Amino acid sequence: MTDRFIARRRAWHSAALLAGAALALAAPLAHAKEKALQPYKARYQVTFRGLSGGQIESSLSRGSAPGQWLYETRAFPSLLGRVAVSPHARERSTMQVTPTGVRPLTFDFNDGSDSSSKDVRFRFDWTAGRVQGEAEGVPFELAVQPGTQDTASVQAAMIIELLAGRSPAGFPILTGRRLREYRYWYEGKATVMTPFGQFEAVVWANQRDGSTRVTKVWHAPALGYVPVQAIQYRKGQAETQMKLLALTREQ
Repeated sequence: MTDRFIARRRAWHSAALLAGAALALAAPLAHAKEKALQPYKARYQVTFRGLSGGQIESSLSRGSAPGQWLYETRAFPSLLGRVAVSPHARERSTMQVTPTGVRPLTFDFNDGSDSSSKDVRFRFDWTAGRVQGEAEGVPFELAVQPGTQDTASVQAAMIIELLAGRSPAGFPILTGRRLREYRYWYEGKATVMTPFGQFEAVVWANQRDGSTRVTKVWHAPALGYVPVQAIQYRKGQAETQMKLLALTREQ
């Protein structure tokens, strides 16, 4: 694995993990009884160390079975951003969403190149408690415990927890072919100005065990906890930042 590839994967996953936070676009609090996910499409401005990286688009659509959803992230990088992320890159995840939690089913990352050597795909078998797939050309199979998420489904899991009034302490997350523990904690409330408007938000942070990176996400209760801003910090310094640019809800 080359240093350039590692940098590209980190850049994509930084953006994807942040953009994935837009997954659970629930109804506004004015319709508090409708605590269910709704199909949507959202755009975020992305900057890296103050320089424009382009945009990220996240979409959520209903699957073919009751309670099943498809989540997709697409990159629209600037000329500078194309050094790290291809405009043809895609991340897709299918999952089951219930009031008690989110259970991922399949995950597929395509880096946008002609080669499949850098792609990641896997499938969960919850009856057997296993996940099986291939990451960067290497097959793998792991045991998974209930509550395990992928980098997309964890965003839905977080929103479901907030809508239910719970305070998540963390999630095991499958990244590539490795299972990592992420802890989550509440950091208070804040007012955020974005291109889409000004919002009151609750701030949640998360960090992988052993990592120097911390991601903070500003969830707007008035938008059903849709994130309106996300920032990833490395050793206390802001690196990747996203702000909500546009949001449409689909029926």
